[in-house]
Amino acid sequence: MAVLFEFYPGLGERVPRVMLASLPTPVTRRGWPGRPDRPIWIKRDDLSSPLYGGNKIRKLEFLLGRALAENRKGVITFGVVGSNHVLATARCCRKLGLECIAILSRQPAASYLAANLAAVTRSGARTCDYPNISEQATAAVKELRREKKRTGVYPLIIPAGGSNATGATGFVNAAFELRMQIEQGMLPEPAFIYMAMGTTGSVAGLGLGLAAAGLNSRVIAVRVVDESVANPRVLESLWRRTVMRLRKYDENFPDLPFDPERFDFREQYLGAGYARVTPEGRKAVAIGGKLGLKLEGTYTGKTLAAMNDDLVDPDFAANILFWNTANSRALPPASGLDMTLLDSGLQKYLSVRERPG
Repeated sequence: MAVLFEFYPGLGERVPRVMLASLPTPVTRRGWPGRPDRPIWIKRDDLSSPLYGGNKIRKLEFLLGRALAENRKGVITFGVVGSNHVLATARCCRKLGLECIAILSRQPAASYLAANLAAVTRSGARTCDYPNISEQATAAVKELRREKKRTGVYPLIIPAGGSNATGATGFVNAAFELRMQIEQGMLPEPAFIYMAMGTTGSVAGLGLGLAAAGLNSRVIAVRVVDESVANPRVLESLWRRTVMRLRKYDENFPDLPFDPERFDFREQYLGAGYARVTPEGRKAVAIGGKLGLKLEGTYTGKTLAAMNDDLVDPDFAANILFWNTANSRALPPASGLDMTLLDSGLQKYLSVRERPG
């Protein structure tokens, strides 16, 4: 049962959810490399599911639960070619017997791109090549009509990153899960929680959930995408929409106003742009390896870089938690894939290599 539902049974009765994640995810304590006397805590969402780890599974429990409750035959979702969200969605849809239609746009080369795209295709998703993000709305209408004609039912639209009020509920639940682990003595209440901020769903849901759960932790939101995608206005809108949705199903959920003090936005770690690896990010990925973590340069490396900079200050003594949103489950190599399964415009990406930051 979702911990959130224990506090708000009305949500448990009315909010659709399908169990995909192995919850609660572990919390581990580590000494910071070079400062073994300086402990940090890590929330291991990289182990969130044997299907595919990372933060996306929490959102998909509610998004795909809704799809099933509404008797949809499939979903349409969006992302760049190497999108972790698209991969997680494709794998979970296959498990649940739902069709996944992935509308993909371009991104800079990255080391994980080929393996992710191949895994999406092996999961049975239908990949649609639309090079420009501006084309995605037109593409969605086209695919909606096609699927309605084919199956008699419109597929559920899932936004990029799974970041809408339905998906953000997964991280409201995550905050209550963290509260439970604090009460069980697994870690002290963190003063700061470091998390990558992409499409804002995880950050918005976590911040709202912390407030609802009565925790004072502040989210250090490390922006890893363009400011037009992730900014305080987008975050506030999603917070408010999530509150409205939860109160629709259970009026006992508190009508919490958006609180900007819940967040500390870190803007300086993006570098040259999304999926452009930075020197600080590379260093942080190496530090993560010493902590037993498999990080990457697009999201979690940049987030750990922010934490590393804070820990340089010897007077920084707060309890801190790194929320690991990466996947650590192994993927098969991209080689050996039947290329005809891919939209022709996407085939070249199976040989992509990471560009230097």
